[in-house]
Amino acid sequence: MTNDQRGKFISNDLIIGAFLAIVAVIFLAQAVNFRGISRYFPTMALSLFLILSLCEFGMGIRKTLRVRRGLADDVNPELKARPFTLFGLMCVYVFCIQHIGFFVTSAIYLPVAMLLYGQRDSKKIVPVTIGVLAFLYWMFVIQMKLHMPNAWLF
Repeated sequence: MTNDQRGKFISNDLIIGAFLAIVAVIFLAQAVNFRGISRYFPTMALSLFLILSLCEFGMGIRKTLRVRRGLADDVNPELKARPFTLFGLMCVYVFCIQHIGFFVTSAIYLPVAMLLYGQRDSKKIVPVTIGVLAFLYWMFVIQMKLHMPNAWLF
């Protein structure tokens, strides 16, 4: 990494922490307006979410300063792009659940996410995908008797 690139470096943790903190503050402002005891759990959960977001933001500041001072090196750009790629993949996943169905979409999403994070062994990908889907089916459909989102493919 050149000195010019170091001077412009901003950690992903800094961006993600700031975004999550803003989301937490917006939702926390709404949660405190709930009536009675129904506001306690959302307020506590969102306060914890805000604290964790600020910790992430702080780690991002620390990482950014270390790279800019030359005390640490930036990670591989491919690894740096993975969280954003996974976020985009999750957005597509959520959209497809409504149009394809929960289990079919999950059966596609899980292996793709594992491939994205470097798992190339199909002897691990297939059983994990089947196991997760079987557990979700057992837990939500059989035990809890919930209807999972379905569409034209189950």
